[in-house]
Amino acid sequence: MSDQSSPKRLPDIRHASWNFWWLVIDGFVFAFGFTFISPSSILPVFVARLTPIDLLAGAVPAIDFVGLALPQILGARWAARAARRGGRKRFVLIAAGIGRIPMLAPIVATAIYGDTAPGLVLASLLIGLGLFRLSEGIVLPAYFDIVGAVVPPRRRARYFALQQASGAIGGVASAFGARWLLANLPFPWGFVACFATGTFFVSFVLVVFAQVREPEPDDPAWAGEGEAESVGDVVSHPTWWRDLAQVISSDATFRLLLVGRSLAALASMAPAYYAVSAVRRLGATDADGATFGAVMLASSLIGTLLWGEVAGRFRHTVLIPIGAFLGASAALSAIFAPDVLWLLGTFAFVGLAGSALGMADTALPLALAERAGRSRARYVAAYSTLTVPFAVASPLIGGVIAGAYGYGPVNGIAIIAYAATAGVGFLMIRQMKTPIPVTRDV
Repeated sequence: MSDQSSPKRLPDIRHASWNFWWLVIDGFVFAFGFTFISPSSILPVFVARLTPIDLLAGAVPAIDFVGLALPQILGARWAARAARRGGRKRFVLIAAGIGRIPMLAPIVATAIYGDTAPGLVLASLLIGLGLFRLSEGIVLPAYFDIVGAVVPPRRRARYFALQQASGAIGGVASAFGARWLLANLPFPWGFVACFATGTFFVSFVLVVFAQVREPEPDDPAWAGEGEAESVGDVVSHPTWWRDLAQVISSDATFRLLLVGRSLAALASMAPAYYAVSAVRRLGATDADGATFGAVMLASSLIGTLLWGEVAGRFRHTVLIPIGAFLGASAALSAIFAPDVLWLLGTFAFVGLAGSALGMADTALPLALAERAGRSRARYVAAYSTLTVPFAVASPLIGGVIAGAYGYGPVNGIAIIAYAATAGVGFLMIRQMKTPIPVTRDV
């Protein structure tokens, strides 16, 4: 059946306000917990304490992204089956709940072997984080399809702004909590407390999400989805891959979005090493790592409130060049950082850039899918899956370059990639002014 020929289904408005605010609270609680195990501030400092190898520090953001992005094509297929039966929420709760269990491994390993077996602790951290984010990636298409189904398009800009703003508030609060723990507890107990607290709250958030009232399973966006369930069948299913190829070939604006996201992922090799550089080059402490996270999240909060207004007035597309410019500013700032205090400004730029690009990340795949009359989950999955190679390779390549030539070249490459991202953003703004041609699937 043609996606184009199916009428668009508007979100169920019977429980609109209830769902809207529970999803905002969901963002707050998750961010509060996840900041205690932040891959951009807490974990790089922790890994830098365990090993002098920069490549392993770069593995943290790589694992974080690949775990979140790679399984989404599988998750979208399972979400399709769950959606047809009205079970998207149940699918999210079960899969995400199982994914929290591996995070117990680094808590136990750090508590027992933190001072004596750093290799074992590091392995438990990377495996636990990877499995946790893998479960998040599996449920993400279903999660965002629920968001698209229950939040009306006219309230999307406000929702994404409030959801990210509440998350930033939760993150700032937990960052100060993490700083207190790391400053007042000896190594490794400060990190044990952070990991345990973070794991508790990213698990408790499932109780919050359970309050969302899922609409009836009558969304025609799922009408053409299949029933396959096994991993092997999903990955090898020719219709599914042909559908993804058709999305890419038929939607020029989506292709531009993929290019821009890939360039931004390449540029992320620089932020992955700001905290590591601070430890290695400027003598930053464990507590400084938490401070970097607090500054980054506070600026993210300010940015989110601002970008929500900007997106509501000019569309989310304009956030791509804005975020790219701020990301390049952060990399330029890091090049000339003489001390830890200077880096607070660097992380402020990171927060502003991340909030702009993050809001575009969450909103644009949904908007483009609805603009083309196609499955929201399919667009979300394609968007994340196809940018995985760049996001995985970026911090690892950055680690090799940093180990051989220092952090300056890493930041220089990031500035160039951010500039290219901005160029793609301007092309997207122009493309979005042109209506997408309506064609039938063959």
